Amino acid sequence: MYYENGYAGVTVGALLLPQVTLLVDAPLQPEQGRQWLADLEQAGATPRRLVLNLDAHPDRTLGVQTMEAQVLAHREVTRQIRRRAAIFKALKQESGAEWEETSGLSGLRWILPRLTFSEQVGLQFDDAELRMEHRPGPSPATSWLLAPQDGVVFVGDTLTVDEPPFLANADIGAWLEQLDLLSGRDYKDYTIIAGRGGKAGAEDIAAMRRFIKDVYSRLQRLDGKKSANEEIDKLAAKLNEKFRAPVKRQVLFGQRLRHGLHGYFARYHTAAGRAARQAA
Repeated sequence: MYYENGYAGVTVGALLLPQVTLLVDAPLQPEQGRQWLADLEQAGATPRRLVLNLDAHPDRTLGVQTMEAQVLAHREVTRQIRRRAAIFKALKQESGAEWEETSGLSGLRWILPRLTFSEQVGLQFDDAELRMEHRPGPSPATSWLLAPQDGVVFVGDTLTVDEPPFLANADIGAWLEQLDLLSGRDYKDYTIIAGRGGKAGAEDIAAMRRFIKDVYSRLQRLDGKKSANEEIDKLAAKLNEKFRAPVKRQVLFGQRLRHGLHGYFARYHTAAGRAARQAA
């Protein structure tokens, strides 16, 4: 079992089994994806591959084409990818995603999952039993991959280390529940692999929980205020100060926070957002 945090995009993982190589998400850049496969081949990986996507975010799904593999993911991943153009065009969005700072991605094809599940799915091999579980919170499509025999869990964007999370599609209440579960007795002896930042510990879970709760309470105070948009911009700048990073990363993180805070506020703290949720 391997994980790699040095590529653009997200933390990726791999489980090398006799029958198949299981890939946890994919490096964003095609050349890094090919390097990842070459490194795994040297480690003994079989060419038969299955990608396990932990959510639908472009940072972890756009590079799947390079993996030349079938895909297993939650059914919401399929729904979200179907809403995109078949061929990716790198149009600037300023959402603070890694793909927005990465060249050479235009022309890549989205790969739809051929295998999907709704709540959980088990993967049984001769010497390994794995499980993917739907764990919404950061997004409706978020899942975890558990390897109980090895005491390892890949939690996707439920947890980010030393960088801000993505908030625009979040359900903070559900997210806090997942963090409580992760910090509880069931995962006490697990090695936890964050979706961004690699290996994580109890202090990282606690820090994420504090951050999410702080965001929620601050946005609640802006309900009904005419100056909410301006206050959100100020809040994003203040929250960005919590993350020590090079200047270029600070700009990216600031965009991520502004985009996420505005998106979350529009969905949960405005009359239009509440009406849309009731209609759904």
